[in-house]
Amino acid sequence: MEAEAEAKVLLAHVYGGDFSQLYLRFFDVCEQEDEIRELVAQRLTGKPVAYVIGEKYFYGRSFLVDERVLIPRYDTECVVQEALLLARENGYQTALDLCCGSGAIGVTLALEGSFERVFLSDVSQGALVVAKQNKEILAGDADIRFLQGDLFERVVEKTDLIVCNPPYISDHDYRGLETQVKKYEPRLALWADRDGYAFYERLAKEAPRYLNAGGALVLEIGDTQAERVCALLKENGFVKINTGYDLSGRPRFVSATATVYEG
Repeated sequence: MEAEAEAKVLLAHVYGGDFSQLYLRFFDVCEQEDEIRELVAQRLTGKPVAYVIGEKYFYGRSFLVDERVLIPRYDTECVVQEALLLARENGYQTALDLCCGSGAIGVTLALEGSFERVFLSDVSQGALVVAKQNKEILAGDADIRFLQGDLFERVVEKTDLIVCNPPYISDHDYRGLETQVKKYEPRLALWADRDGYAFYERLAKEAPRYLNAGGALVLEIGDTQAERVCALLKENGFVKINTGYDLSGRPRFVSATATVYEG
């Protein structure tokens, strides 16, 4: 069934439409066999479908992706939902998407929220090129600004909301990932030192100085990491710490509110 679904994605891409176009054109003679064969050949090498067709849907929109960025996952949509909920409840006006990759989180926040300004930051110059392309295609009029640096390295002003899907795969778990993930998706966006917690330790410690009082931090997590991440946030003065779940019922994010930074 997975092969059938992927074949439909490839065909829909060639026809320039969605799955419904395939049924509407079921009896049409295919005049693009060479293009389809090329796409199938790429997929047969193990290259993920999203990289083969150069796009992945996230929160109802098509984002450009290539091997410079992690492929957005549907599981991450619940992270965005939590961020938008907190923004609405608290009237947040500014947001920062750290480790932005393709820009799927930050661009979606800009489009779905009522932010005056959204910042997107990543250590990878290649990732920022892709994120900027997605901004221009999907959110040309939004005030989205880009920063290149390691976490908060280039951040110079506080925001109301920080959202981050950091690398969090440990050495052990990285070795167990699917071959197509290890071969094609950027290790920089997946693997983290200190048994997968290196970025969480830094975020818990550093984020308070970049958040306005009453601002929130929303972090995507692996499904076994909630307890330790919550503890790190509590140790660093965060309050209203909450764990949220994806559609499969697995822990997928932790959110928390900042108090006044006194460091």
